[in-house]
Amino acid sequence: MKKLDKDAQIEWVDITQDTTALANAGLTYRQAMDRIHVMDENAQLHSGVRGFLLVWKRLPYYRFFAKLIENVPFLLFIMEKLYRLFARYRLTLTGKKYLDEPK
Repeated sequence: MKKLDKDAQIEWVDITQDTTALANAGLTYRQAMDRIHVMDENAQLHSGVRGFLLVWKRLPYYRFFAKLIENVPFLLFIMEKLYRLFARYRLTLTGKKYLDEPK
């Protein structure tokens, strides 16, 4: 997704490199690793599918999906349930390892 952000509308933060971002957001490393978190322009924190929607609204090709998910009844609810399931097993599914908390 980062590659699609050609206009640099999103400030992407690598929490393994910028631990102050977690403190500023009031998150622990574990919380941040458990699900996506997105801070909007009003410094309000959103997580899960609502966080993805904020990102998708600013990316080409994904804007359509953001509007669809927001406007189709029960789709946001269903997507959140599916995301929670995916988030629980995402590292196993993607073949990645859990990184230890940065020092």
